[in-house]
Amino acid sequence: MLFLESKTLNHAVDVNGRVRLLQELQERDLVPLIRSHRLRCFEDVLLSVEHVKDMETALASSKESTIEEPFVRGDLFCFDDYILFLVFEEDSYVRAGIVYEARTAEPFRKLDAFCHEVRHLLSRESSLPDWQTSAPAMPQGFRTFVERQDADSLYTSLRKETMSKRILAAAKLEDESARVFLRTARNAHEEGYAAKLLTGHTQSEHVPIQRLEDAGLVEREVQISCRKTGHALFRLPNPHALAVVTVSDATCSECGAPVADENVEEVIAPTQLASSLLEDGSWLVSRLHFLLREMGVPEREIALGPAEGNGYGQLMANICGESFLMVTRDGDLTPAFARWAIDLEIDTEASHLVIVATGRIHKEAGVLLQNHSRRRVSGGQDFEMIVADDVLTAGRELESALERVSQRVVAEQLCVLDNSLGFSVSRLVLTKFQLLHAAAPKEVEVMTDDEPEFSPPLTLAAAHEINV
Repeated sequence: MLFLESKTLNHAVDVNGRVRLLQELQERDLVPLIRSHRLRCFEDVLLSVEHVKDMETALASSKESTIEEPFVRGDLFCFDDYILFLVFEEDSYVRAGIVYEARTAEPFRKLDAFCHEVRHLLSRESSLPDWQTSAPAMPQGFRTFVERQDADSLYTSLRKETMSKRILAAAKLEDESARVFLRTARNAHEEGYAAKLLTGHTQSEHVPIQRLEDAGLVEREVQISCRKTGHALFRLPNPHALAVVTVSDATCSECGAPVADENVEEVIAPTQLASSLLEDGSWLVSRLHFLLREMGVPEREIALGPAEGNGYGQLMANICGESFLMVTRDGDLTPAFARWAIDLEIDTEASHLVIVATGRIHKEAGVLLQNHSRRRVSGGQDFEMIVADDVLTAGRELESALERVSQRVVAEQLCVLDNSLGFSVSRLVLTKFQLLHAAAPKEVEVMTDDEPEFSPPLTLAAAHEINV
């Protein structure tokens, strides 16, 4: 995904000033792509380097007077993993910007340095105002969503304090067998029969307990249970605490026997983190939040919605002035969940709706979503809907949607330079970064033999329509 930041300078520059500015920038190792291309063309026509600048001046004056099209509309300055650009907007102001990737180091510093250099060169002729940041307008729906988030500061602060742990743990919960095991473990503890987790009554042998323990989802405890009924009496955090109990005169509340004579077993207990992630399916929200950050979306452009106790999760992202609403449910996509998602989308006026439900899609729910999407599109609104049944598919489809938005923004900002170069500047920029990605070495994940690999569940993604 590409990102674009720009600034504006309220200062008009005539054609001679533009040519002179680009020439001085080139002398400072900021090579203007379009101007360099033209100079090479003039050199080929003249068969020498002599009179190249004279031809540039003559053509600039001629073009300005005949077709009233600026000879110098702007230019590009290309570097390894970013591109700077300069656009002269008619006779009113100058726009400078940077197109970069998430992995580009210090893009804002690079843009500031470029703007400082341009302003320094222009200010030798007259005093100039400061550069102004050109930030896209924040959608009102996203602004309202953020205000609701601020009303639940405790929920938000808890997420931020434990975010690193939640990211690691939520990744493990993408495996359905791990979620089933943790729910079973939680129920077993609540009913007092946690020992069954290690005696074959569950599918724990298919779940990598050590992985869950390393992620902070489970912990091992010592449980004392009645020999006759099997009901748990109490649990201890470690074997060292067992000595204190066994030397006491405590008796079993079930059969009356001394506690020292009852069953002592090591059991697996879900942690508070596991309960927090499983509650309301919040692990899905944590995973989507992490994927957005991995794609380069700034933290300030992501808002987490509070849990409403109905098992539904919600978050929004502002991408280049377009709002993305993401709703989640660790279960079936039911008609009730579909209606809730539609109501929230209408309330937030989101132009992109991403629905992630790990279960099956109910037919009625599919019809509701399909009709809503058709109404939005037929109403003349730009709208996109993505439905996925796992995080992997949701992330892949979400990344494609974000890529389309960023490409549209780059095209809108750079299309004014197309005539100067003779073809699409935005396509040139996008292709450059695509080729960089194609040439970059691929990272290969290596798994050891003692770590079982889990096959992800079947996936489903749909844009604009759902098969029912």
